[in-house]
Amino acid sequence: MSQRARVSWMLALAAVACAGEPAAPPGPGLPLADINNGTPTGPGFGNVGALLFDFNRNNVVDGDDQLCTGTLIAPTVFLTARHCVDFLPPTAQLYVSFEPDLTPAPARFIAATGFTHMQRQGPDQADAEDLGLVFLPAGSTAGITPAGLPPLGYLDQLQAQGGLSKELFINVGYGVAASRTGQPSFAYDGLRKVSRSRFMALQPAWLGLLMNTAATGEGGDCFGDSGGPKFLESNPTIVVATVTTGDRPCRATSWDYRLDTPRARAFLGQYVTLP
Repeated sequence: MSQRARVSWMLALAAVACAGEPAAPPGPGLPLADINNGTPTGPGFGNVGALLFDFNRNNVVDGDDQLCTGTLIAPTVFLTARHCVDFLPPTAQLYVSFEPDLTPAPARFIAATGFTHMQRQGPDQADAEDLGLVFLPAGSTAGITPAGLPPLGYLDQLQAQGGLSKELFINVGYGVAASRTGQPSFAYDGLRKVSRSRFMALQPAWLGLLMNTAATGEGGDCFGDSGGPKFLESNPTIVVATVTTGDRPCRATSWDYRLDTPRARAFLGQYVTLP
C-alpha cells in the first residue's frame, strides 16, 4: 500500500469511526495514529504492539498492513480502540505484532482468534465507549509482560492530590509522524516510537493532552496510534488511557479514553482481572 493510500485509508477509518456518532471530546475530532516528535523504542515497551489487517488481501502480512496500535493487558488479550475494529465483519482475520520495526515485514506476528468491542449504550456525547479487545492464542505472547490497568478513579485521585498538572504522559505507537507547520503531511516508517505529552484536562471519560511541540517542547500522537497506550512517566507499567481522537493535522491536542472509569472497567472486567 502506498503512503498516499495509507493516509487515505486512515482518513476513511476516521470518517467511519465518527459517522453517526456525536463528537466525543470538545474540539475537532478524528481518530489518530502515529507518534509525533518521538524516538524509536527499540526493545522497550515490548508489550505495545501493532494491530494488522491484510488490506491488499494478498495473504501477506507486512508493514503496510498496520491498522492501529494496542497493548497486551493479559497473556491472550490485546487492548485497542473500538473504532479500529467495529467496522470489520466478525469473521475478519486480524494480526498482532510486537516487533519494534514492521518494515518491510514484521519478523513475527500472531494471528488473532477473534475480537470484540464496547457497545454504544446511547447518544452520550461525553462518552464514546471507544475500547476494543483482540484475542490471541494461548502461549503466543510468552516472554512478554502484560501492562497493568489502573484502579477505579486512579486519575481522579491524582488530580485531587494536584499530581496531574505537573505530570508528563508517555505515548507509544506505530503511527505516522505529522509535519509541524504548513500543509499537513504524514510520514510512515513502521517503527514503534515513544514521545511525551503534557497534561491538559481531565473529564469524566477523557484524558486531554497537549501535543503542540512548539509550545510544550514535547510530542504527541497521530494517525495509526489509535488504540495505543498512555502511560504516566512516573508509572510506565500501567495503561491509564488509550488514544481515541484529536485534531486533524495532529498538532494541538490528543483526547484519550480513560480506563479507570466505571464504564470502561465494566467492559474490561468481563475479560481480564481488574485491580
